[in-house]
Amino acid sequence: MNRRCIALIFGFLGTILFSIGAQDPSPSPISMSPDKKWEYKCVVYYDSECLPQLVKAGTTEVVVNLNQDLEVSGSESKDAQIFWAPDSKRFGFNYSPVHAHHTQFETVAFYQLNADKWVQLPLPVEQTDLSQLAELAKQRLLKGFNPRNCVSERDILKLRSWTDDKTATLYAPCYDRTSGELNTAFLFTVEFDATGKAKIIKTQRLSGKQAKE
Repeated sequence: MNRRCIALIFGFLGTILFSIGAQDPSPSPISMSPDKKWEYKCVVYYDSECLPQLVKAGTTEVVVNLNQDLEVSGSESKDAQIFWAPDSKRFGFNYSPVHAHHTQFETVAFYQLNADKWVQLPLPVEQTDLSQLAELAKQRLLKGFNPRNCVSERDILKLRSWTDDKTATLYAPCYDRTSGELNTAFLFTVEFDATGKAKIIKTQRLSGKQAKE
């Protein structure tokens, strides 16, 4: 057998092994809580898709099936992000639920640890036919801002950071309906009480330049 045939055989075997490895469903930790007790994992099951879940650190025990709870869009599941509060008692999860293919829909879910159980918290914005930013604008009476000037096909609300154990900052951009450019954005400071109820305590408007930064 000549060297060319041997090389082709090994190359073929290598491709098979690589494919098997790429489809390995074994989950790996993506983010561990500050207290090292919890791990966020996304179990790969098909190419770029995975099943997001929260497990007890060092085990395979699922404590929150985020995919089932939130109906995470499979094609965008790997883009989901978890943000831990400093005390590990709460976390925010940025994700895209199942939505129309021609639109962009991103939102956030909050969870709180009550005793030994994680429970989902209500968002400080109602789920209506309005976009998330439009609903927040309505609640907060944002002066000089008309959400109708924003592209309706891009509905985005995400957690940017935790300031402390009970305070988080949400980010909502507005893309101009005419140009499609990022025109402005808002930061909403959210504070949680002991029961997990969220309240917006501060709103800041950003210019297009500030939003891009």
